Amino acid sequence: MLIKKKLPVLNRKSDKILRFDALVIGAGPGGMAAATRGALKGLKMGLVNGQSLWGYGIHGAYKSKGMYELAKDHLVATKPGRGYLPAPPKIDLEQVQTQLTQGSAELENIYKEQIDLLGLSEIKGFASFADPHTIQVEDTQYQADNIIIATGSYPRWLPGIQRDGKLIMSSDEIVSLAELPESLLILGAGVIGCEFASIFNTFGCEITLVDTCPAIMSHEDDDIVEFLTENFQVNDIKVLPSSRLESMKVVGDRVVTTLQNGTEIESDKALVSVGRVPSTAGLNLEKAGVATNESGYVSVNDHCQTNVEHIYAVGDVSERESDLDLSLVHVAEAQGHQAIHHIITRSEPLPLNHIPFIIFTIPLIAGAGENEKTARKKYGEARIARLNNVRNHRAHAMRSCAGFVKLIVGPEGDDRILGVRACGPQADSLIGEVSLCIQHNLLYTSLVDAIHAHPSLSESLHNAARMLAGLYPVQD
Repeated sequence: MLIKKKLPVLNRKSDKILRFDALVIGAGPGGMAAATRGALKGLKMGLVNGQSLWGYGIHGAYKSKGMYELAKDHLVATKPGRGYLPAPPKIDLEQVQTQLTQGSAELENIYKEQIDLLGLSEIKGFASFADPHTIQVEDTQYQADNIIIATGSYPRWLPGIQRDGKLIMSSDEIVSLAELPESLLILGAGVIGCEFASIFNTFGCEITLVDTCPAIMSHEDDDIVEFLTENFQVNDIKVLPSSRLESMKVVGDRVVTTLQNGTEIESDKALVSVGRVPSTAGLNLEKAGVATNESGYVSVNDHCQTNVEHIYAVGDVSERESDLDLSLVHVAEAQGHQAIHHIITRSEPLPLNHIPFIIFTIPLIAGAGENEKTARKKYGEARIARLNNVRNHRAHAMRSCAGFVKLIVGPEGDDRILGVRACGPQADSLIGEVSLCIQHNLLYTSLVDAIHAHPSLSESLHNAARMLAGLYPVQD
């Protein structure tokens, strides 16, 4: 049952203002999910779209994953010791970009057809609040019982660095490179920096990765950091941890990066990947009374509501007080659905403890739920079972045994599954099962009793559970 609220009368001409059950500001993954779900549930929906449909989800994330798939295929094609004679294929990045652009257009057309099929009212332009129930797009005002903010985020930039998009780039520009550089400096060794380091290293670029933290991917467990660091070293990715930037500038047709310790690095191009910031500029949130936190994100509860009851925020623009609140496409979509469900039925809170993720480094890293570091902090004697891929038949068949699966459960007497982490080829194939177990409060013993296909990497997950149950030899 839809909960209606009586709209305020703004002025005598308010009857000419187009009204909706819900208005969505932003047509990225979260906004599109909310608008689609609302329309399917029978709500009169308006979708304000100032940019391309699905935003960075298509024109950034999709392109980077297309480049990753090419890098992975390239790695397989050139791998020795497989019984064939590998010949390094030449990468024509211009043709790659043609394919990626074509794919982006095809995906966007799918969403355009979806909008037409659902009869969604797409409002072209950028929105700003006139009051808590009214937004303005150019010269026109629109009113809604409920408003969902889904404006996403954009790359954080550092003062003093001139971004030209050609030599010094953000993640927005690097996915459109039409020519491979011989050398690439990457500032920031988080997820985005490490993903592009893997991709361009596989393409044959000389990579230097600089970060202020003492280790790459510092938010993750030590064994994952160690695993990825060793792989980077083997593949000649130069990592400069605990390093602070002094300056970065274009000199001729090169980029010169100077660190505070005096180290000077020349490269063909540079990527600055130091995080993202929420897109709230121009929304006039103060006119709606919507609060943001110290970092500028729109603060929301577990229903995706802001401090103004009928205004919601989903996706990268929002933030909850949880270390499991991840900025991911599928999280934005889930939040978009949650906002609509809460508008209609006042549904239960959206759980975060099972969220799966994939980090597209080479080798792959994937997980769901808590990592070992946070599990031990919260639960003390959390139990850990780690099974190396070398024990897995499928990994041997692929002749690629690097990596491991790690199952994380509660202390003795608490058999809940808290999380999983996996490293190595096809690591992403393992996490969906655990995510579902966590979501539905299944105990790790359910994995012990399950039958997993052979040969498959999922058997490593099965055997990790058996290890915890004392039914599989513990590794050294």
